[in-house]
This record gives sequence, C-alpha cells and structure tokens, in this order.
Amino acid sequence: MKRLIYLAYLLMIASAGVTFVFLEDIETQYNLPAWGIGLISSLAFSTAVVASLGIAPLGDKGFMVPLAIAGFATAIVGNLWIGFATELWSISVSRGLAGFGTGLFSIVGRKALIGDNTDDSGEQLGAFLSAAVVGFIAGPALGAQLANFGGIATPYVTIAVLLALIAIPTVRWLQAVPIAVTQEANVIQMIALLRSPAIRAAVAAHVAVFFNIGVFDATVDEYLTDLGVSNNGVGLILLVVAFPLVVIPRLAGRFVDSSPRPESFMLGAAVLFVPIILTLGFWTGVAVFVVFATIQTSIESTLFPSVARVVLNETGAERSAIGTGLVDAAGNLAAAFAAFVSPVVFDRAGGPSGSFGMSGAVATVLVIYTATQLRQRQIDSAALGPKRA
Repeated sequence: MKRLIYLAYLLMIASAGVTFVFLEDIETQYNLPAWGIGLISSLAFSTAVVASLGIAPLGDKGFMVPLAIAGFATAIVGNLWIGFATELWSISVSRGLAGFGTGLFSIVGRKALIGDNTDDSGEQLGAFLSAAVVGFIAGPALGAQLANFGGIATPYVTIAVLLALIAIPTVRWLQAVPIAVTQEANVIQMIALLRSPAIRAAVAAHVAVFFNIGVFDATVDEYLTDLGVSNNGVGLILLVVAFPLVVIPRLAGRFVDSSPRPESFMLGAAVLFVPIILTLGFWTGVAVFVVFATIQTSIESTLFPSVARVVLNETGAERSAIGTGLVDAAGNLAAAFAAFVSPVVFDRAGGPSGSFGMSGAVATVLVIYTATQLRQRQIDSAALGPKRA
C-alpha cells in the first residue's frame, strides 16, 4: 500500500510536467507576456511554500488524514480547471491550486514514509523523489501525446480522474500508518531549526539546486524550441536527462543512511553542481544540453537524499515534517523567484547564458556558504566534545 503514496505524488508532479511542455504553446496561443509565463511557472512552487511553512507542523502533530484529503481535493480541482483555463488569471489560479495540493500531499507522503523512526529515511525519501521525477518526465511525454486526442485539457483531466480513483484507498492506508508525533511543532519551532549550522548548510545546498530548477522549468522549453526541438522532442530529451533521478536517489539514500558523514556527500555534490550549470549556459547545443543536463541530474540524485539525511539527523522522526518542510519551503521559494524572473532574463540577457549564468552565480555563493556552515558545525562539535566528556 506504500506504493499508493508514490503513485499519488507521481501523478501530482506529472501535472507540473504537463504544464512545462505546453508553456511555449500557452504563451503563443493566449498571447501572454514573458512575465506571465514566469508567473504560471512560479505559482506551483510558491503555493508549495505556503503549504510547507504553514501546514507542515500539522503533519508532526499527526493530522495526516485531513491533510491528505485536502491535498487530493485541491490537486483534483486545480487539474480539472487548468485544462480549460484560457486567461492568465485563470491559468495562474488553477496552477496555484494544483501546486498547493501537491505541497500538502508532499508533507503527508514524507511523514508517512519516515514513520516512527529515521533508520531508512534516506532510502525512502530517495524513492519518493524518484516517483516525483518519473511523474515530471512522464508528464511532458504523455501530455504531448494525450493532447492529440482532445487538446491541452485531456492530460489534466486524465490526471484528475486517476487521483480521484486512488484517493480513498490512500487515505485509508494513512489512517493505519505508524508515525512519530509531537505537539510542540509549529512555525516558530521550524524557524528555530535554523540555529543549527547543519540545517543552514542543508537549506543552502537545497536552495542552490532549486533555484536552478526554477530556471530550468521556466526557460528550457523555450531553450530547446529555439534549437528546433518539437514538443515530442522536448519530452524525449527530458526522459533521457531525468533518468538518473529515477534510478540513483534510492540507492544514494541507502548509502547515506549508513554513512556517519552524509554532509560530506552533500557538499561534494553541491560543489560539482556549479560548473555543470555554467556549462549549460555558455555552451549551447542539443547534444551538449543532453550530456551536461544528465550529469547535473546525476549530481542532484546524490545531493537530495544527502540533504534529507542531514536534516533528519538533526530533527529525528518527531519533527521530520517541520525539518523537511523548512528545507522544501526555502527551495520552493527560490524556485518560484527564479521561475518568475528567468523568462525575462532569458529574453533580455542572451538566452541561456543569462538565465543559467544567473543560476550559476547564485549556486556559487550558496555552495560557499554551505561549506562555511559545515565548518562551523565541526568547530561547535569540537567545542562541545570536552564538555560532554
């Protein structure tokens, strides 16, 4: 029954993937400005921020079933609406609803997979990430095909129907799943986690990647279209590029679960991430994009479970929702901002060199900060050692 969690999240993320492949078409068909496309791209991230910051504490308090019901309902309504929306405001609101539902369910899904201990949480959250990636890469390919049988609305309606079919059995399973709870979880406690250098390092590394995800989501369709790639071609390229994120995260999560220093893998992956992003910006071409974007996703496949393991080592199972929620909120906020501004940067600052150059600069600063915070953690640990003795 745990597979229902993966399937539900896969379908919700697939909705975002469908939107991704149709951004260029939506912009042209409805005569939307570049900032409008940025708004549509950013809303899925920004509404998830609201869910992570405001509602994640309820997950630690045990309100799994109400959150799951709300997540399913909002995602279903958002997908049914977005397929028939034709104006910027309606497309934006419906995309925001779908994103909010995804944010709610991500809280429930992670909490349920972690359960009442964190022993194998890196592996479980790695599998959760893989399910999301399968959804995101399947979304564009399936969306492009299903649109041939009824227009853009068809893939969204299909996703909504499938979510409705699995909602009840998923909620019933969640009623029985064992989880660790605490009544002390709240937004203040979530923000207080930032007192930990390890948490600050994990947030910075996560934000570096998610800022680039925002850039990627909002501009790569235009990037590849400018290179002469069709919608079906974009979907195929995404299948290739995202393959490491399907296979590696669970294996990497299993490895970091057994590692005494998961922060080392997190930092190493973050350092390798920067030159790859800069290469994508300044060395263009379809073949180059496929090769280096695949290397990028391979790096992310190690970084994400490493970040999760670092955070959970600090929070334990009881506060896992606010810990992972804090990281998610920071990442989604960065992605929302990047998705909003990058189409304008792409159009006015040299295409990919402008958008990915911006992403590489941001990542450089954040990776340096990650390293300083991990160094501070070592200093703090050394200072506490004699006192504990």
